[in-house]
Amino acid sequence: MLIDMLYRHWVTIFAILIFCIKLWPRKRFRNTETNYFWLTVLSCLFLVVEDSLEVVCSTDPALRFFRILLSVIGYTMRSTAALGLLLVVVPRNKRRFIYWIPSLITLASTSSAFFTDISFGYDENYAFYRGPLGYIPFVVPVVYLLLILWIVFKNFSEKSSLEKYIPPICAVFCLSSSFLDALYGGVRLNEAIMFCSICFYLVLFSNDNRRDTLTGLLNRQALYDDFKFYNKSIKAVISLDMNGLKDLNDSEGHQAGDKALTKIGECMLKVTDSNTMAYRIGGDEFLILYLHSNEDEVSSDEKKIIEGVTGAGYSISTGYAIRGRDEDIDGVIKRSDDIMYKSKADYYRSMGTDQRVSHYQVKNEE
Repeated sequence: MLIDMLYRHWVTIFAILIFCIKLWPRKRFRNTETNYFWLTVLSCLFLVVEDSLEVVCSTDPALRFFRILLSVIGYTMRSTAALGLLLVVVPRNKRRFIYWIPSLITLASTSSAFFTDISFGYDENYAFYRGPLGYIPFVVPVVYLLLILWIVFKNFSEKSSLEKYIPPICAVFCLSSSFLDALYGGVRLNEAIMFCSICFYLVLFSNDNRRDTLTGLLNRQALYDDFKFYNKSIKAVISLDMNGLKDLNDSEGHQAGDKALTKIGECMLKVTDSNTMAYRIGGDEFLILYLHSNEDEVSSDEKKIIEGVTGAGYSISTGYAIRGRDEDIDGVIKRSDDIMYKSKADYYRSMGTDQRVSHYQVKNEE
């Protein structure tokens, strides 16, 4: 049996081993997402063991009960493996129990084989045949993969490189494997899911290298990269700078300052979309780039951020600029910075902090 398992699942076993080695030291990588990767990996491992044991049971009619049990486990784990990939790409605030329901339907429908052949059964020669509900274990992974495609196209944030095509290519690869598995049998779907898991992981890891770990916003390196990629497409800029961060750190500690910066990041993320990119470029310095020049929308976003930050008990200075014809990006940012620094100087003047006023006045004059 061991030799047969290695022969039939050698590629899948290799992928599982490599992925486990990669996942284990990074147990805190995206935390929840890592758990869902483990869900997929363990499901595929169960599939390898299940398939090998099912082959043994298929040779002896006396083992009919165990063959059915193994088939039920295998079909359910196949759906669960696809579910793990889906939950990786679903935004955290939208993960619901409803995503588990198709897998539970798979479990319920295949479990009927203990009492009826409506899902699957065995003829007088102990040969397998599929019943009317026998394609549910194949339809469910397809549903999950279609959801992955839809969510990726709607929410995938890395649009500045060819990496944006990796998740949909993986989903299509798994879809084709699922159809082939349903029509001709075999074990190729297990391999497809494992390789897609590794690809998804690499994409998320690459994406995290462009992210500020505290706020979840894009970082300075991402800004430099996007300046090059979107140089001609950037039409507007908002410059933002928190007021009073040093005083907050000195009086309440850096944890309180981090909480304030995180809140600012949350307010900025609420106004971002496929044409808007938000960055933390320094300690309390932020920037938003727009790939359109709708001034009403830019102004509205600025007000929403100010209201959100103020409502949380903090203060922020902002300024925005719409790119003029033939104006370079540095000029746009300088104009938005000038307005932001004037706002900051006014804030510290109102607070009676002359030293801060002169500092931002100098920055403004520069």
